[in-house]
Amino acid sequence: MNICGVLVTCEPGKTQEVSEAITALPGVEVHITNEDTRQLVVTVEDTEETFADQQVMELHRTPGVVSAGLTYHQFEPNTDPDLKAA
Repeated sequence: MNICGVLVTCEPGKTQEVSEAITALPGVEVHITNEDTRQLVVTVEDTEETFADQQVMELHRTPGVVSAGLTYHQFEPNTDPDLKAA
């Protein structure tokens, strides 16, 4: 398991647009959208298609994003022999 918490700050008037764009990324989920502060609370997880660190970098490249700051990171190795490693 690899999960990252990210605080995303958006350009004025772009919060909803950014939220929709990053929600379309694999492993990315927007939990809170605040139009007043132009911030999103986001989690990013490894998926079979991509790693969390790649998606965090993609957040930085999303049009309308001013910053994406890592606020939390947890990594636990896969201990289930029936699951494939990502």
